[in-house]
Amino acid sequence: MLSVNREAMKIVRKILDAPELLGVLVSNLSNGTTVIDMGQKARGSWLAGKYYTLVTLGGLAEVTFEPFLIDNIHLTGIRLMTGHPLEACIGSQIAGWQLEGKPDAPILSGPARALNTLTTDHYYGWIDYRDQCDEGVIAIQSSDPVTQDTADLIASACKIKPENLYILIAPNSSLVCAIQVSARIIEQTLHRLVEVGFNIKSLRLAQGFCVIPPLINDDLIAMGRINDAILYGGQAILSVENTDEAITNVIERIVSSASSAYGRPFKEIYEEAGRDFFNVPMDLNSPAEVQIHNLSTGRTFCAGEYNYDVLRQSFFE
Repeated sequence: MLSVNREAMKIVRKILDAPELLGVLVSNLSNGTTVIDMGQKARGSWLAGKYYTLVTLGGLAEVTFEPFLIDNIHLTGIRLMTGHPLEACIGSQIAGWQLEGKPDAPILSGPARALNTLTTDHYYGWIDYRDQCDEGVIAIQSSDPVTQDTADLIASACKIKPENLYILIAPNSSLVCAIQVSARIIEQTLHRLVEVGFNIKSLRLAQGFCVIPPLINDDLIAMGRINDAILYGGQAILSVENTDEAITNVIERIVSSASSAYGRPFKEIYEEAGRDFFNVPMDLNSPAEVQIHNLSTGRTFCAGEYNYDVLRQSFFE
């Protein structure tokens, strides 16, 4: 059986073999859990960001960096390609696990979600997948240190020994976080497809490309920029086996420009929502551009486009 944790552990071992090269810090909690700091006290690196991304995707994707040009300013974009989009993005990458008994805890992502036996993770209702493995990897997007209590809760829920748990962590303002969030472009598109009633089990192949925003040592502004990257500078390309009618019914509804909140930097929208993500219009959480190729008919459908005006405002003004 395909195991996202087993595949992700291959990447984790590369990280553990070269922490100094990658600019990461490795430590062990008293219960034996390994914590890999990729952006809190550690400075991280481009390769660390690539590895973090691959881990969150359960090792089931190819990840490369490519240029992204805004006027005469050269930025970097991330491209990911996967032949296992449901297992990689829904079964692993999506942030869907909040620890019971810890209401303020960050929502966890990564392959250990597929081992969780205690907490409801409704995203697994979308696909037919769970994992079995005696090692688990989880990723946390936070500036707070990992505690032993958190590690014990995760290990217990996954029914693995704490010493077989590996936790990757990076805050909003870090390079690694900026990279891995931009790499959620496919995941965000699949989320929207489900919300508008499309059968994502018809998905066969997926690729995504998204700009990586400039860094800033301010969590709020950094959070705004990493959201703007997807909303205004991200593209998803999907291959499905479905009807043309089913695609036509959703294609214009799953891009960010379909939202009434579209057209302003995410930080402004978030502030107006009282800094509560649940008050941000759900349909805004969409990619800038989507292409869907129907393998059944050979037709390709497109919607949306990059919004360079908002990217300039968010990144440079």
